[in-house]
Amino acid sequence: VVSLHARAVLCVGGRTRAVPQYRQLVEDAGGRFLHHDGGDEDGARRLEATLAAADLVLCQAGCISHGAYWRVKDHCKRTGKLCVFLEQPSASGLQRALAQASLELEASG
Repeated sequence: VVSLHARAVLCVGGRTRAVPQYRQLVEDAGGRFLHHDGGDEDGARRLEATLAAADLVLCQAGCISHGAYWRVKDHCKRTGKLCVFLEQPSASGLQRALAQASLELEASG
């Protein structure tokens, strides 16, 4: 059972048409869903603010700009924030990442 205990989960990237499904998966697990497209449309400044607000970052590496990828990676390394990189954008991949992250968050307290 995936339980996020009201943590803010940032999903960076992904296919636009799948975002509502990602939101549903996060909310069904008890999390608060945040999203950034990982490209130019949402902007770098908004990415920094959204990263700061997140408890957990799920980064769909194949669907974001190189700049966004490096900003996510650097932010999570500097802050010690849990970040899971997904190679393929899919609901099933996101569900697996949520399950993995839920276990890691639970283990870390």
